[in-house]
Amino acid sequence: MFDNLRNNSKIIVYIVVAAFIVTGGLMGFGSYMSQNTPSGNTNSSQYIATVNDKGITPQQFLSVLRNSASQTNNLTQAEVIPFRLNVLNSMIEREILLSEAEKMGVSVEVDDKVVENRIDEILNQNNLTEDELIENLESQDYTYEQFKSDIRKNIVESERINRVKESTYSNIEVTEEEIQNTYEQRYQDSEDKPALEDVRSDIKESILTQKQNKTYNNWLENKKAEANVTINDPVLFAYNALDKENYEVAIDSFNNLVENDNASASIYIYLAESYAGAEKYDNALETYNTAIEEYPENWELRLNFGDYLAQRKENEKAIEEYNKASEIAGNNYYAHYQLFMAFNNIGASDEAEREMQKISEIQKQREQQQQSGDQSQEASSIEEEIEQSNPNNN
Repeated sequence: MFDNLRNNSKIIVYIVVAAFIVTGGLMGFGSYMSQNTPSGNTNSSQYIATVNDKGITPQQFLSVLRNSASQTNNLTQAEVIPFRLNVLNSMIEREILLSEAEKMGVSVEVDDKVVENRIDEILNQNNLTEDELIENLESQDYTYEQFKSDIRKNIVESERINRVKESTYSNIEVTEEEIQNTYEQRYQDSEDKPALEDVRSDIKESILTQKQNKTYNNWLENKKAEANVTINDPVLFAYNALDKENYEVAIDSFNNLVENDNASASIYIYLAESYAGAEKYDNALETYNTAIEEYPENWELRLNFGDYLAQRKENEKAIEEYNKASEIAGNNYYAHYQLFMAFNNIGASDEAEREMQKISEIQKQREQQQQSGDQSQEASSIEEEIEQSNPNNN
């Protein structure tokens, strides 16, 4: 489950940050855009991270986090740090891309009408009038003219980034052989096989998109490897090491946090995961036991410990931890959903069914307290996802 949390967080964050770059948002937008990213001789300790000669300030980082706050509502404690790291990585990538745009001499002019249209989009998205927007901005000591200027800057930077990205795969082509092979693979078991000419355009577009994405991602990874990137926040630094599978660095970093009384249940989870990655299973087990002594009523810790035991094929012990997590979780809808999935993953069908019943009970309570149709739709979509994932329904 832990690997899935990291992967899902990445997907979520790239969507969030892309949306921020496109629309700008409102909360904290001024503090993010108006602060020029420092460069030159800087004291790196002032920044969350540095990219070559540029620093990312805590204020800039927090501004982006505020804009993506709604995406963190359903995150567990252990998912928050991966989410923050991916926000930071997205900001790091943005600095690298803008630096490349500077080297390439990419220049962009933005018409006033484009700026006005973007502001209209923001007004509509936030259900604001222009007067309300101005009042909102003034409450942040931020003038409407500054806002327009920063919107223009935002559009320019986004377009420069897009042009750099497009330049990395401008020579990519799709061959007839690739189209033919994909056609044969896609429809090899199809009883109603369409003619190649009927699907050629879709197949070619699909192949082209895949090749472009692969080329761009490889290029970006190489640029990131060449860049001098330093993460100064100790928790994000430690988790970045874990994410990159630099387990010994992660172990040392998380242990330093523990020794300096900066530990939480999540830090212990990450430390245990680092030990497991380094195949130091006795240390991982000891870490979980220590954490449970310190945080006995933390359902997420119990859940992750259960996942660890399940990975070690100790299913009976895993079930014990999952059961304890279920007891502690109370009416936490998301906790019981995760437990439902965890029990399913190890074939504990009776326990999974029990979690489903708890979920249904919580759902009924929610429906009774429902005050808006939007909340009802959200709960129903979660329930549908749970039903679809239930192996007993397949």
